[in-house]
Amino acid sequence: MAEVQESKTGRTGAIMFGGVDIVSAVIVYLAVFAGLPTRYWLVDGCAALLLVLFTGAGVGLLAGTAWAPRAAVAASVVSLVLGLVLISTLALSASYLSGIYGPVGRGGALILGLAAALTLPYLVAIPLAQLAWLGRGRRSRADVPATPAPAAGS
Repeated sequence: MAEVQESKTGRTGAIMFGGVDIVSAVIVYLAVFAGLPTRYWLVDGCAALLLVLFTGAGVGLLAGTAWAPRAAVAASVVSLVLGLVLISTLALSASYLSGIYGPVGRGGALILGLAAALTLPYLVAIPLAQLAWLGRGRRSRADVPATPAPAAGS
């Protein structure tokens, strides 16, 4: 009974995180390719990488494929790294603008702070939660022995 409940819980988590990965891919697309007025190869390349990883992980988790956990880990790790780099860059840029340009710079710093706050859930918090969920599933599978132990009287 415990295996059936854990399998049901694992499938529910896979559907939830698969959907979240697809939504994150759409948000990255809208933010970078529809929202930014100019193109820069570094931003576009990182966004395209995230799009491919999020879409692959989302489709794999929703379909229940064997490779989905590896794709989800890859998407989460890359998203976490790029998200932390982006938030750090936005914070440094905001502090620079605010310090150098005074009241005019504070307006720009406010916009950059808002961008960092909007980035935090999709590129940092959700990938951390997904990594914790994937790690929990790995630990619970490791606790179950592959073959039953022989009886003491045999």
